[in-house]
Amino acid sequence: MDDDFQLFTSLRYDPALLQVSASKLNYAGWNWANPSPLYMLDYHRDRMLRAATHWGWNAAVKVLEGDAGLKQLVELAESNIGGNQQSALRVKIAIARDGELSITTGPVPETTLANLFPENLPPPEGTEHKDTDQTMPSKLTGYEILVDTPITTRSEHTHFKTTKRVAYDGARQRAQINLPDKKEVLIINEADGAVMEGSMTTPYFWRDGRWATPAVSKEYSLKDGSGGQSGTTRRWALERMEEALYQTHAELRKRMALHKVKAIPNSNYKRHGTKSYVSVLNRFGFQPTQPGPYYQKFIKSDDAPPSAAPGVRPGHIWCGLFKRVKDEKEAGEVTAEDQQNDAEYLCEVTIGTGVGREVQKVMLDFDTGSADLWVSHKKFDHKKSSSFELAEGKTWKVQYGDGSSASGTVGTDVLVLGGIIIKRQAIEIANEMSAQFSEGTMDGILGLAFYNINTVQLNGEPDPQLTPVDNMIVQEDIPTEAELFTSAMYSNRAEDRRSFFTFGWIDEELVKSSGEEIAWTGIDKSAGFWMFSSEHASVNGEQISMEGNKAIGDTGTTLALVSDDVCSALYSRIPGAEYNEEYQGWTIPQSIPVDELPDFSIAVGEKEFGIQKEDLIFAPANKTFFYGGVQSRGENPFDILGHTFLRSIYAIWDQGNNRFGAVRKIEPFERPVKYDLQPLTPEERKKMGVKKGYGDVSTIVFQERE
Repeated sequence: MDDDFQLFTSLRYDPALLQVSASKLNYAGWNWANPSPLYMLDYHRDRMLRAATHWGWNAAVKVLEGDAGLKQLVELAESNIGGNQQSALRVKIAIARDGELSITTGPVPETTLANLFPENLPPPEGTEHKDTDQTMPSKLTGYEILVDTPITTRSEHTHFKTTKRVAYDGARQRAQINLPDKKEVLIINEADGAVMEGSMTTPYFWRDGRWATPAVSKEYSLKDGSGGQSGTTRRWALERMEEALYQTHAELRKRMALHKVKAIPNSNYKRHGTKSYVSVLNRFGFQPTQPGPYYQKFIKSDDAPPSAAPGVRPGHIWCGLFKRVKDEKEAGEVTAEDQQNDAEYLCEVTIGTGVGREVQKVMLDFDTGSADLWVSHKKFDHKKSSSFELAEGKTWKVQYGDGSSASGTVGTDVLVLGGIIIKRQAIEIANEMSAQFSEGTMDGILGLAFYNINTVQLNGEPDPQLTPVDNMIVQEDIPTEAELFTSAMYSNRAEDRRSFFTFGWIDEELVKSSGEEIAWTGIDKSAGFWMFSSEHASVNGEQISMEGNKAIGDTGTTLALVSDDVCSALYSRIPGAEYNEEYQGWTIPQSIPVDELPDFSIAVGEKEFGIQKEDLIFAPANKTFFYGGVQSRGENPFDILGHTFLRSIYAIWDQGNNRFGAVRKIEPFERPVKYDLQPLTPEERKKMGVKKGYGDVSTIVFQERE
């Protein structure tokens, strides 16, 4: 490695900063707690320390680390600048591999504390903004912003600030910028055309009513973030935004006694690969592109109305889901036995108010892929709730491709969710249910998608009802800063971790334990789903580009469904893995140790998140192969990211800001997942109504034991 360079940082020396500790700028950080003319010195030290650690410069690390390192930088600056300097300076501090420090200074323009520590960034001219706070910084005019050609390759020297500045100097030369010029050039990543940063500044862009800055990974990465530097003012702005958000949420939790809603593993749920895949086919209506027993039937029609199933192509009428049966010419029916009819996690909520009796508690499947809140009439008796009001003329019906359905009447009642009391919530009573719905342990579903796909009708016409989160917002049960919910799903490998949802607050401790910032991306809710851009994935570090690709986060799906190209790229890196037509899915040899499975990650917006290797294995397919946790999405127009993916992240579903957030969630592997293969006896087969046929994978029950 060529070590002929130094690490450096440039900061501002300004006597005006001595006023910070006596001002109202209590959010200023280090300068508030430490009267000093050196601007954000702690962050500048940190950026050099991270770089020295990355390169293994042990002598430099020793000089910079701890309180002693920070104190040494203060003394170095003060001794070089002197005590009589009254005007502001630009201070460049550099450190060599051997730990030797050096410092140079030069003049900089005067500015105000409001510009150095802005409480808010003003919106662009012509953009409406209700905030008229005088502490906002003043605007600078007359700057010309140029865009460089996309030829810059990310490297360690674009992520860390070093004296090797070829990328930055080259961009300024191409833009013909001299130091005094009021010009800036934006550096563009040659890999994806994204803005990395400015040649000398951190850019912010106005997007959807807020300022956004190019994403930067905390640790050096060739795939995460834009490839630019983790600047000090950018870090301060992002941390201040998050800290303010956490403080608001903490106050809300205390005032309203909010708590986590436990997502309890369903003890009756048994993982089964093909059945889980069939359940997704049944819900979304897409045609499989890989061979197997299950397929969809459609009729082409120019007058075909839009289908409620997103996987059905425009101009097609969905006739249903069918099964090829070996040695039989006609297609067979898809029954309850062919698919997974239960939820992996269940959450307890209370509905109604009791009349001389306790409120009614039900166990629901929290589903971000649907928008109905329905509950079995056998589990919730609305006659026992004094606050229930029947909605005259309103009905609902959920129907899937196999002909199964649940339907009934609609009313409103009080719903208590994580400590939040929601009034007049639409409750859909399941008066009629097919076996596919009635055989499971769950009492119903609580939909957390968007209300435009709610199935309620009034006298036969669509009359979609608000979801619980919609009502929290409309009824102002939660403030603007808290119009969100979160989910953290764990497997049974983590004995000391419990899956949960929160409503109205983010688990600050869980976010900070990741050591990373929340990666946000905008959502497209037009189809009713939590849909976001997912234009690349990686297998063992090799990136797969998927221009224009979209994905949805779906807590109601167990598997992760992606394109055939991505499936092929993943399973081609697993020795012995193969597509099995009988099971209609990709399978993995049971002989392969988990730690030898490939690294596989999927993008949420710009950042990729790795699926834990253990979750690449879903369930046994037979005695020698596992059914994979990642499968084909067929002709579905978007990826469906269920528990296989969601267990790797802490997800923030920010409805108020139309965005989806994710942060890496580390799950300890304290115990392996164990399965017990038990062939069904003839008596059990008769009781379950199992008939032998092509693709019948129900000849074995896979029981996951504690």
